[in-house]
Amino acid sequence: MSPAAPRLRRDLIVRELRTADGTVAIVKNARTGDFFRFGDVEHFITQQCDGETPLEIIRQRTEARFGGALAPERLGAFLHRLAKAGLLENAAAAGSARRDRRVRGSLLYLRFKVADPNRLFDRLARALRVCYTPHFCLLCAALVTAAVGTAVANWSDITQDLSRLYRLEAIPPFLAITFIAASAHEFAHGVTCKHFGGEVHELGFMLIYLQPAFYCNVSDAWLFPEKSKRLWVGFAGPYFELTLWALAVFTWRLTDVDIWANYVALIVMAGSGVKTLLNFSPLLKLDGYYLLSDYLDAPNLRRRSFRYVGGLMRRLWGGVTSPMAEVTPRERRLYLAYGLLAAVPSLGLLAVASVKTMGFLMAGGQPFALAAFVGLLSAKVRRRARKLFGTGSDDDDWDGDGDDDPADEESSPPATSSDGPSRPPNPHRRRRRKRALTGLVLAAGAGVLGVFGHARLRVAGPFSILPVRNADVRTETDGLVEQVYVTEGNEVRAGDLVARLSDRAHRTDLAKVNAQIRETRARLRMLETGPTADSIALARTAVAQARTRLQYARARLSRNQQLADSGVLTRIDLENSEEQAATAEHDEAEASRRLAAVLHGSRPEEVEQARAELAGLEAQRGYLETELRQVEVRSPVSGIVATPARELADLAGQNVQQGSLLAKVYDLKRLTVEVTVPEREIAAVRVGEPVALKARAYPNRTFHGVVTAIATSADAGPSPTESASAAARSPRSILVITEIDNDSLLLKPGMSGEAKVFGDRLRIVDVVLRRLALTLKVNLWSWW
Repeated sequence: MSPAAPRLRRDLIVRELRTADGTVAIVKNARTGDFFRFGDVEHFITQQCDGETPLEIIRQRTEARFGGALAPERLGAFLHRLAKAGLLENAAAAGSARRDRRVRGSLLYLRFKVADPNRLFDRLARALRVCYTPHFCLLCAALVTAAVGTAVANWSDITQDLSRLYRLEAIPPFLAITFIAASAHEFAHGVTCKHFGGEVHELGFMLIYLQPAFYCNVSDAWLFPEKSKRLWVGFAGPYFELTLWALAVFTWRLTDVDIWANYVALIVMAGSGVKTLLNFSPLLKLDGYYLLSDYLDAPNLRRRSFRYVGGLMRRLWGGVTSPMAEVTPRERRLYLAYGLLAAVPSLGLLAVASVKTMGFLMAGGQPFALAAFVGLLSAKVRRRARKLFGTGSDDDDWDGDGDDDPADEESSPPATSSDGPSRPPNPHRRRRRKRALTGLVLAAGAGVLGVFGHARLRVAGPFSILPVRNADVRTETDGLVEQVYVTEGNEVRAGDLVARLSDRAHRTDLAKVNAQIRETRARLRMLETGPTADSIALARTAVAQARTRLQYARARLSRNQQLADSGVLTRIDLENSEEQAATAEHDEAEASRRLAAVLHGSRPEEVEQARAELAGLEAQRGYLETELRQVEVRSPVSGIVATPARELADLAGQNVQQGSLLAKVYDLKRLTVEVTVPEREIAAVRVGEPVALKARAYPNRTFHGVVTAIATSADAGPSPTESASAAARSPRSILVITEIDNDSLLLKPGMSGEAKVFGDRLRIVDVVLRRLALTLKVNLWSWW
């Protein structure tokens, strides 16, 4: 083959497809697996590359066929791109190396080929032929529709049951089941491609922004002439996962919660449901995007849309004409609509993440980290803006994911007109010099200002407000709350009545104790007075009567003994006489002891016992009287009631225990403010320095105070079990105390905001150097 007569490789597979914009040719390089899409002009030129037709003849035939001028340089550039892509015989080895690589992509979009599933998919396609019949598809559609209705009807139960997955032990089964479902999803794509006659030689997994995923290369679908087959290949994965989700819904609904099948079905419902929604989103480069691209016959829709929108923006800003300005009206509408819909969410997400990160760094007092982040963000935005405006590499997508659509190696068509005018020389050289000079002047001015200018040290930190004096109004006794006399916001003085407890039980107990005291006192007086003459005479009379009865009993017993000996009296009568004599003797002894006791008087122990009982009862009476006084709950300090009115109203009728909290009273006229200062900043804070506070509730008002105290130790330090390196990384802070007047009562306890403590005045350069030194870790000093 002559170098001037290029030959297209004979092992290329070429298919002609009819699209909305005309007929296009899809070319597959069987060795590398790459696909190329050619329009009418490109396809005609490739047909002329038979190894015998010189370049000049090819150029002349093209001009005659399409009625336009084709410059030899443009034709040569087009053939050079064909050779670089490995489509010409003399460049067959150029593209062969790419096929052998098992790892492809960029750092954020890596693809790892695992196996060649072509033979496996052949067997599966034959076995699953019934799944592609109309009746089976209708059955699956009905199943999915019924599952959607079931899920909607039981949505509250589903959301409640999902809490079972919010546990650490649910992670391993969730990952395992999701892995199986994702594998089956990719198998569905591959089996469908084989069912329609395609080849599938690549199956593996990928890392999309370091997140694992699976993929199945079904690029052979681009060779199908029928659009319906290409759409079915892209729809097979979501179609299978929707059916799997529907089966999981019914399994979850029909099984008990404690059965393992119910738990597996719940995981499938959650995982497959969310994945299906994401897959159908056309804004992500997943199944939905490829379905939309196939349906619209718009390959590389995302890249071309971004490039077209970027060209429009450059044109609005006075830039050169967009390289895609020559697209058809239909393509313009598609690229504009998709470019705006896809770019706005991406830019919005980037903006939200950037604002959140910058806010976090600003709140943490990290100016240098903030500056570094802004620099990296600017570089990232600049790179993406270059790609959006078409000034970046054409081989990368605007969003930098590194993914390629099928037929993404499309070659640029050679223009059928003369070359356009060359780009004019750069008109901004003088402007760049002027900018450099301005920068030097500004830098010199900043240096002079830093050396001779002064600024005051400022240490910032969050604060929280506490009252100088606060008191808890608590009950001193048990009881039922009878009435509450205050509500939220009332001003009270020390000793004012806040609430009253019921005293009925205490009064009843006090009456009982008073009765017992009177009884004990009477008994004590009787013991202390001793026996009277009447009681002694009465005791002696009882003794005399007992002795008389004893004499008569003994005489009767003597007579009856004689009668019994003579046999006149029975033995029973004799025993009765003996019993009467013994009883009379016992009564006489008892009467004698009582007389002796009366003559002896009260024992000292009895008197002491009575006095002790009386003292105990009087102490109990004093306790009950104190309890009666304590049913009136009074404020211990002067201030304002801070307990919510609803809580105070709900207290009435509640049974409270001793020490229960009824209300909080705060002294809000003067407040204590605790400012949390990072440990590294505390050296600039001293007692007596002014403090400015900005509360979140009043952003337009500044409150002022002075530092009254500094905590003697840092808090939030490491635990004793932490290592030295962990202790060095643990952030610590020190509380700085200040007091402020609050006569206006605007500030409330618990409010927060930001405070600044003003230190010494230093040179600006010293302030910057100090901030730089604080940014670096102290342990860097140990390196030298």
